[in-house]
Amino acid sequence: MEGHSDDDDEYRRKAKIAVVAMVVLASIAVFALFLAFAYYCYIRRKVFMRRNAQKAEDANLCEKSDFANLQVVAEKGVKVFTFKQLHSATGGFSKSNVIGHGGFGLVYRGVLSDGRKVAIKFMDQAGKQGEEEFKVEVELLSRLHSPYLLALLGYCSDNNHKLLVYEFMANGGLQEHLYPVSNSIVMPVQLDWETRLSIALDAAKGLEYLHEHVSPPVIHRDFKSSNILLDRKFHAKVSDFGLAKLGPDRAGGHVSTRVLGTQGYVAPEYALTGHLTTK
Repeated sequence: MEGHSDDDDEYRRKAKIAVVAMVVLASIAVFALFLAFAYYCYIRRKVFMRRNAQKAEDANLCEKSDFANLQVVAEKGVKVFTFKQLHSATGGFSKSNVIGHGGFGLVYRGVLSDGRKVAIKFMDQAGKQGEEEFKVEVELLSRLHSPYLLALLGYCSDNNHKLLVYEFMANGGLQEHLYPVSNSIVMPVQLDWETRLSIALDAAKGLEYLHEHVSPPVIHRDFKSSNILLDRKFHAKVSDFGLAKLGPDRAGGHVSTRVLGTQGYVAPEYALTGHLTTK
């Protein structure tokens, strides 16, 4: 009987240990679930706050790029044109002078009163994004000066008319030569490898200037063949800065933003994370 009693005591002791172990494990599991839920809520809140901050930034873009500030660019070599001047330069915005089009609007060939050939981009009045791009381009290009970037010569903000005036690039966009279409305005040219490498090098120098020689650096966000323009001698210049964003001040840093750009040309890591880096 005494041996049997010892067995019962041992059994009860092991049962108590098992119960205590189950309680401890259950407590740990509940605590782990609580931590996971708290972390999930934290991430959700962080994402929500980041989205709200981005929306606020986009909403304030017009204020940050106020036209009172744009008047200063005239001192930096960017001229303010009247609508009448540009209307005259393009022959009344004749269809025969249309040399391109995009999300912003139509691009016209024009000749200024001093005889200079120019490209005039006419903002589509129905596009809010176009108005934001207009202001971003004027602000950025008024302070960016490189032989590898398309030069902004001036702009017009006359009532509801918003136009940008650029140097004229006789051979249009690189895309027109890589992927010729029957109704192309520019006569496509079969590019040899030496010319292709030269164009690639010019475009790379444009990006190098934006990333390495400007502080804070500028990230283009829409770098593609149609935004690489070619002059008469096929020297290349990077254009279209409407989606550009200021990059991180420090090396290795990043800026969180909504993913913008053209499908097929966006870096995969940017598309997945929304983090911009100069790399």
